[in-house]
Amino acid sequence: MRMRYRSVTYRYTDGSGQQLQRHYRQLLQEVLWQSQQALLQHSEVWRPPADIRESAEQVVVKIELAGMSEDEINVTLYEDALVVSGERRDDNEDRENLYYQEAQIRYGPFRLEVFIPSPIDREAVTARYENGFLWVTLPKLPATHSEPQRVQVRQSATEK
Repeated sequence: MRMRYRSVTYRYTDGSGQQLQRHYRQLLQEVLWQSQQALLQHSEVWRPPADIRESAEQVVVKIELAGMSEDEINVTLYEDALVVSGERRDDNEDRENLYYQEAQIRYGPFRLEVFIPSPIDREAVTARYENGFLWVTLPKLPATHSEPQRVQVRQSATEK
């Protein structure tokens, strides 16, 4: 297994930790992807191509699963991850006299894991399958930005 390491210097240019959080999410996503690729190289499981987009309101995952039906796709939502799995079957049943000139379409079991970087509204998550693409929309919960509050430190009751 080949691993890449990256040297990082952290700076807060906007006075907050948003850049650090964004960079941490990116590193975590890369680690998940690399570990998944290492696992997939030694098994029959494959990873379908996917686009993962994030805005302030939601995370949208678009996965290419051409040739499948809704019944063959499993979508599971965990606390901090979305897992899409299933199995795409080859429609050629008579393989005895069948020879491929080129084979680029992946068949067999697949698994895609997506790290969810922020709390989402689990009741509003939607998944739809249309024209060979699975769209999973994960609406984010509204961010609660409260002002810092000073907490009064009291003298303990045991000291007098």
